[in-house]
Amino acid sequence: MRNTESALQKMSNAREQHKTGFSTVDPVLGLLLVGLCRILDDNLVGIYLYGSLVTGDFDERASDIDLVVVLNQGLDASSFNALDALHQQVVARYPAWRDRLELAYISLDALRRFRERRSQIAIISPGEPFHQIEAGRDWLISWYMLRETGLALCGPAVASLFDPIAKSEYIEAVQRHIEGYRKPSSFAADISNWSYIVLTTARGVYTVLQGRPPSKAQAAAWATACFPQWARLIELALIWRAGSGDVDSVDKCVMEEMQDQQDMQRRTQAFVEDMLARLP
Repeated sequence: MRNTESALQKMSNAREQHKTGFSTVDPVLGLLLVGLCRILDDNLVGIYLYGSLVTGDFDERASDIDLVVVLNQGLDASSFNALDALHQQVVARYPAWRDRLELAYISLDALRRFRERRSQIAIISPGEPFHQIEAGRDWLISWYMLRETGLALCGPAVASLFDPIAKSEYIEAVQRHIEGYRKPSSFAADISNWSYIVLTTARGVYTVLQGRPPSKAQAAAWATACFPQWARLIELALIWRAGSGDVDSVDKCVMEEMQDQQDMQRRTQAFVEDMLARLP
């Protein structure tokens, strides 16, 4: 009975905490939370919401649901398969959230020691199936945002789980990340990819220059005002993001402009180089 009672208590606590104020989000989040508590049971340390649902500027048309699930131990094959089925169940019931769930499953020990060694974590993110990867210091940006802004839907406060990350270390990691977009391999011939690069670069440059992370919308508005020569490219990236990749929702003339892949690649690469040249 102990395991059943534990799962029921976690479900009850999670139900009390998951209200976001968005009618399109709360049923999805509720279904996820009940499923996570049921599947993980005593292996579950806590479930943490972060990203735009917590920090602001959440866009019901385009934003993701970002969750980090902290475990006592890594996932076994049975739990992995059950979680994969849960993700599929959620998007089958709520199709608008296909490719908009971003969940990471990590053990408490791996989270605490991410600087020292790489550990296996399981992730599902936009455009990717549920899978396992090895992660270490390369996840510092995510763990900084989790610790600074994460909201416990169940479990202890996130700040109690692992040591603080210095803001200077976070900003250095952001700069290294966006400098990686100089590589030609970053510019795959895909609209969603260049849209992501444009908005992430603007966000990263803002973070480095201003010393704090903005939302994508805030970064786009800042970059448009400060660098009007890139206003149209930023506008196109926002249009694509707002449509969540739905070609039918994008004006035909705008779509033709976006689908000139060589031109978009050239413009995006020039934008990245110009933005990075402004960093200290």
